[in-house]
Amino acid sequence: MSALTGQAQAAPEGQASVAAVGARAGCSASWKNAVGIPARWKTIRDNTCSIFGSRTYKAVYEWKADRGRPCIQVLGFVNGRDKWVDAGCGRSGVIRNVPWGNVAANKTIKIKGASLVKWR
Repeated sequence: MSALTGQAQAAPEGQASVAAVGARAGCSASWKNAVGIPARWKTIRDNTCSIFGSRTYKAVYEWKADRGRPCIQVLGFVNGRDKWVDAGCGRSGVIRNVPWGNVAANKTIKIKGASLVKWR
């Protein structure tokens, strides 16, 4: 993610697969806390690490609500552009195969509905 523009940046072609392995191995699998609000989408970014994708990389998101039944959208990328993927509503869930591609960016979710959520 560029510090100047806030836009995702393509990973270098020759280094993408090595960087993707390093990012997956180096990022914490710990749960992050988030709060959802009624009737509005709230965006939460994981600033603890970035994913350096590769052409075929797919991200995985998981969430569980301590309170409420939130609706969740997760950030992916198609051709280097943001794509919000509907992950569903409910007390918990996992979404796999979120398109990421050759992009370096932080995992980000949107939460809608009064809730206390843990996600990774």
